[in-house]
Amino acid sequence: MTTSQSNGHQTNGTNGAQNGNGSSRYIPRGASGIGVHDYVPELGYREYWYPAVEDKLIKRKPVALKLLGEQVAFFRDTNNEVAAVSDICPHRGAFLSGGIGKGMGNDEFKGFITCPYHGYTFDGTGRCVAALSDGPESKLAPKLRVRNYPTRTHRGVVYIWMGITEPVPLEEDLPEEFFYDDVEVQTYVKIWPMNWSLTMENSRDSHNSKIHRGGIRRLWSGQLFNRLPAFWEGTDITEEGDNYICIAPRVKQGVEQGYFPGLKERWPQHDWWRFRGARRLNPLIQQKNAFNNSRPGGLYRLPSIACPSARGQSQHLRYFTPIDEHSTRMFTFALKRVRNRLLPKLWWKFFYHTWYVYFNAPQTTNEREDMPVQAVGALDPHSAQKLGATDAAIIFWRRRMPWKSRDAQRIWGRSRTEAAEEMIEIEEEREAVEIPLN
Repeated sequence: MTTSQSNGHQTNGTNGAQNGNGSSRYIPRGASGIGVHDYVPELGYREYWYPAVEDKLIKRKPVALKLLGEQVAFFRDTNNEVAAVSDICPHRGAFLSGGIGKGMGNDEFKGFITCPYHGYTFDGTGRCVAALSDGPESKLAPKLRVRNYPTRTHRGVVYIWMGITEPVPLEEDLPEEFFYDDVEVQTYVKIWPMNWSLTMENSRDSHNSKIHRGGIRRLWSGQLFNRLPAFWEGTDITEEGDNYICIAPRVKQGVEQGYFPGLKERWPQHDWWRFRGARRLNPLIQQKNAFNNSRPGGLYRLPSIACPSARGQSQHLRYFTPIDEHSTRMFTFALKRVRNRLLPKLWWKFFYHTWYVYFNAPQTTNEREDMPVQAVGALDPHSAQKLGATDAAIIFWRRRMPWKSRDAQRIWGRSRTEAAEEMIEIEEEREAVEIPLN
């Protein structure tokens, strides 16, 4: 597969429907009834790197996490590197870490992990090097192994490869701005009580018009006073690559309110505080030294990366690591291009820890506004769904992106892929949804 990288995502000129001006558009006619997990794996794609844990949290005692439905134990090996192994001892099934939240992790031997039940001890490669309760001459110990998962540490985050094929370089799965010397990366981690794919789809859809119209973040930026379009009329996929799509809303400028005959009301009902020519209130967040200026819209990228905006001096990017079908480890990365000098870096860290986390994106926009309408108990992902024009990106994410995935290329097999694509074509004809396939 021939690809090139630009602005944090891969592009391939032959793998996407391009119109005359170099962008592709997918405009549904009618609606789509495809479910969220018809093709998208409920526990996530496996042949990718995922953020697992912050490196600073791995100390002497092992750390236990559930990732992509599997129990994993992290500890530091004899080289002080972070190792990840299956948390289940092959002897009798005890958790090597002592169990999630139990605090019983056995750190008896530095550089190794020891089962707290019978003392079977494993190194960073997953090889059993000793069976304490079976003696130095144990015949069973040399026969035992636990699965070892490749790990890489970058910018203070440990990434894990949980696939069954050979790992790719980490650079293939992370947006390239993670590797810029003049970009500072801050990390915020939270467990969300919802399936990973739900919050992925939420990152760039029309809920923005309903849920995020007000709030302290928009007061700070001045957007609260701007004459914003009242609603989306559709969604355009403005660019497509091997592992990503770029998304932009289709809005009608100058329409700040809509009249709904069924209600005999206008919505938004109140917008008296908005005025034309409103400017940002804080010059510190102007788009100076912005990056990703060439990206046409928000981003959905395999396996589970979403960025709601295109350009900016700072970048709000989320990477979702599935835990199980009902929960997700939400990694929120705040990236900012700063000069390679001490004071700008210190100012960015101060701003991040005093304002950004608490009043801007992670805790305000995402946790107080998004999470309540997506969490388990507030939304049924398995219900029958009908999607329309503003859901074009979701339709594409559910129908086309699974077959672009590394899982499809390496694991699922050609026959299954071909059969699925035939099924897609049949459904598209039945649902009258126009989504170019070539």
